[in-house]
Amino acid sequence: MRPIKLHLTNFGPFLNETVDFTEVKDNQLFLISGKTGSGKTMIFDAVVYALFGEASTKDRKESDLRSHFAESKKPMVVEFEFKLRDQYFKIQRQGAFIKEGNKNKTLGQLAVYQYEGDDFALRESKINSGNLFIKELLGVNAEQFRQLFILPQGEFKRFLLSKSIEKQDILRTLFNSQRFEEIQKKLSDDVKEVREQIETRYNQLENHWKELETFDDGILNEHKLTNARQTNHIIKALPEFKAKGQTIRDNLKSQKDTLKTKLNTSETNLNENIKLEESLNKLQDNQQKYNELLVNEYEINKKIKRVKEINEVRPITNLLDAKDNINFKQDELTHKIKDKNEHINEIEEQLKQCHHELAKHKEIENDIGELRHFVEQTQLFFEKASKYKIAYTNCQSLNDAYTHLEKELANKNEQINHIKVELNDRHPDYQRIEQITNEIFDFNTKIKQLKQNEKDKFAFEALENRKNQKQIYLKELNIERKQLEEKSKRIDKSNLDLNNKKDIIATVQAALHTGDTCPICGNEIHTLSNHINFDEIIDRHEQLTQIEQKSATLKENQIKCESELAYINEQQSHYSLDALKDTNYKSLELDLDKKYEEKRNLEEENNKIVNLKEQLQQSEKNYHDLQMNIQKKEHSLKENETLVNDFEHTTGYKQVEVFITDFENSRDKIRHFEQVLNEIEQKIQSYNSNLAVEKNSASYLEKHLTEIEEEIKITETKINEEMQRIGFTSLDQVNQVAAQVSEKEDLERDIEAFNKSKQSYELYISQLKTEINNKELEDTQQLILIFEELQQLYEAVSTELSQHDYKIEFNNKKIAEINKIIDILNSELQAQQEVFQLAEILAGKNDQKLTLENYVLIYYLERILTQANQRLAVMTGQRFQLTRRAQISQGYSGLEIDVFDTHSNQTRHITSLSGGETFQASLALALGLSEIVQQESGGIALESMFVDEGFGTLDQETLETALDTLLSLKSTGRMVGIISHVSELKQRIPLILEVTTEQYQSTTHFKNQ
Repeated sequence: MRPIKLHLTNFGPFLNETVDFTEVKDNQLFLISGKTGSGKTMIFDAVVYALFGEASTKDRKESDLRSHFAESKKPMVVEFEFKLRDQYFKIQRQGAFIKEGNKNKTLGQLAVYQYEGDDFALRESKINSGNLFIKELLGVNAEQFRQLFILPQGEFKRFLLSKSIEKQDILRTLFNSQRFEEIQKKLSDDVKEVREQIETRYNQLENHWKELETFDDGILNEHKLTNARQTNHIIKALPEFKAKGQTIRDNLKSQKDTLKTKLNTSETNLNENIKLEESLNKLQDNQQKYNELLVNEYEINKKIKRVKEINEVRPITNLLDAKDNINFKQDELTHKIKDKNEHINEIEEQLKQCHHELAKHKEIENDIGELRHFVEQTQLFFEKASKYKIAYTNCQSLNDAYTHLEKELANKNEQINHIKVELNDRHPDYQRIEQITNEIFDFNTKIKQLKQNEKDKFAFEALENRKNQKQIYLKELNIERKQLEEKSKRIDKSNLDLNNKKDIIATVQAALHTGDTCPICGNEIHTLSNHINFDEIIDRHEQLTQIEQKSATLKENQIKCESELAYINEQQSHYSLDALKDTNYKSLELDLDKKYEEKRNLEEENNKIVNLKEQLQQSEKNYHDLQMNIQKKEHSLKENETLVNDFEHTTGYKQVEVFITDFENSRDKIRHFEQVLNEIEQKIQSYNSNLAVEKNSASYLEKHLTEIEEEIKITETKINEEMQRIGFTSLDQVNQVAAQVSEKEDLERDIEAFNKSKQSYELYISQLKTEINNKELEDTQQLILIFEELQQLYEAVSTELSQHDYKIEFNNKKIAEINKIIDILNSELQAQQEVFQLAEILAGKNDQKLTLENYVLIYYLERILTQANQRLAVMTGQRFQLTRRAQISQGYSGLEIDVFDTHSNQTRHITSLSGGETFQASLALALGLSEIVQQESGGIALESMFVDEGFGTLDQETLETALDTLLSLKSTGRMVGIISHVSELKQRIPLILEVTTEQYQSTTHFKNQ
């Protein structure tokens, strides 16, 4: 990401300011300079705020960024243009604020643009979606951006000196290491869930083990005391529970079978004795009833005789009944034949009337035929009557339109000829415009160069004046130094070494006396008076000291002056003296204005020609369209005229409405004629059909009447023959016997009931005698007591066996569950053992007491330190190396940084470094962090970096080393900007972004030195 332009409105001290970063050439280092509080850091704040809505440091809030001098109704706006790889983007972000007089806050706004074609196109217009778009575009969040692109005041030093827990917050944000903590947590949750599941299984196993039935067996009770978690002992003991239960069941089953046999025998004896007793009682009762039945046998015989007489007269009565029925049918048929004949006469009369109506209706058939011919010939024209109506209407309108189009075509042809005359075969001369454009570009290039020569000339002259001043000043310094040297030579320098020995000499004098031997020279002391004037020595010494100080100052000034002269000579060597002489660009500007005028006239001429050509092309297109339209109108007119001619020739009408009326009348007459004709013919057909049916029915009835009369004669013959057979001479005798027929059923019912009862008693008595068969009857009550006693014993054993079977089944289920749970536990414990160990290791239960996330952060930190040490070694002359403090403790440990000093061959605490050394370490660490994050983030394009303060703590040599480090970044293609008050940086960095403050607002401008 490379900044292009930054426009600030009401942002900090900038009320309306634009910073154009295009003045920073490729791969150039520049300095941001200005007074304290002028707003240098606010430039960084503006970049970060535009991208993320935050300041460049966490300490400043969004509300702190708005200018206190902004108008109350105007918002704070930052517009930031930047280049990312080969694409250009622009971001406009407006801060939220409360307008004067309002209580509610005016919400912020965000717009993200991307350059396409010749202009910026809007990509996002909402804050949330825009923030997400920017984050995905850059590939970093605000925290990562601060570490990669902007190194604010104190931020990278804070990371160097921070504790493990603080570094953990920063590193986990930069490298997204929360995912490792989530993995660890997920694994811990899974392990916890598995442990809970295993514990649940152990609880289930213990419950099943406690619920096992011991059958009151001592050995099994001892087994039950075993802990359920001792699965191996449980597995061994389970077969004993099964075996003991089966042994008890076998004993109970044997007892039950024995009692069952005895019970069945007792029940059989009891049932047979009861049955014998019941049979004896039944035999006695049925024998008595049988004897009573035989008393009625005489009356039954008399009833049998009367039934026989009734049966002999039965055929004659049947024949008499049949004769009566046949006579009734004869009368009924005679009446029906009479009705049929009357109905036939009525139908024949109605049929005669219908034939008369039909003949009368057909008298108009010829007229209807003519109408039918007319309708058939004109049917198609009637169905499409609307089409022919439209054709009549279109003929007139198409004639008018055709005439109008011919006039319009003539006008359009005249217009085309006029445009061709005005165009006169001219064509746009784009080649000449391109030629003039190139000439204008050359003029601009030359003028720009000449203006730059003029600026360089002024700069060179300023350097020359400055150089002359410095040379004069240097000569003055040399003269003054020579004067001081002469003055120093004139001063007596003898005994100056005694200046500070006055007290020592006084002490020696106090210890010696006249005539003693001198401890210094060994001669005899003749006098102890003062031979040296110490005040005069002190005065001479002070004079020499002042001369030396002035000389040192002069020498320092001389060195600075010579250094500045060398710098001026170096700056002047960059200029070409020949180029400085060539500064006349006024005549070129006049020529340039003429070229602009020529280009403008030519462009106007080209535009006029292009417009005429477009008008000609459009007119020709319109002319062609008119021709096509005329052809269409002519074709439509012919089609409509053809339709009108067909209509008039076929129908004989010239008005469609009159034709429709006559056609509908004719059609209605035809339909009415056919409808009446169909109704008469349908009546005739119906009457003929009904007449045939009635005649056929009458013939059938007469034939059936003849058959009935023949049947009456046959029946009378049969009656006479049957009376002769029985011996009756008259019908009265027959009727007398027939009167008794109603009693026949009662008589037969009594006879049948007697016979059935007699036969039933005889059969049942025989069966009872067979069952008894001379058997001896026993005491039933005694047999019942024996049976009930055996049954109680049997039920008791059966109940005990059922209860025991339930216990066995219960035990089998529990044993199966126990085996199943133990198998599952063994399988789960074997499968999850490694997972349990892994979860403990990732949770920090290892030799280093490191969690998974902390281990990953240590890995990244060591990579950062390796990268940082490459630069720190250069900056410190291979003296310092950053190392990670190895320590074992719970929590986020192992992220503290120490420094290894190769001079002392010992590791030191990071806080033991001096201010300059701390800056070097912080800068190296920040650059290392930036490079590692870039390597890990892949999609991040680092084309710029900004450093805020920190250089004031460095000495001259260390400052040079730090600058060389930043210059090496510049050589990799990055734009590097530095905020600092160190004056030496202004001499080393030629491009300066000067931030000037005037009362309550600040302005910026780039300048070269």
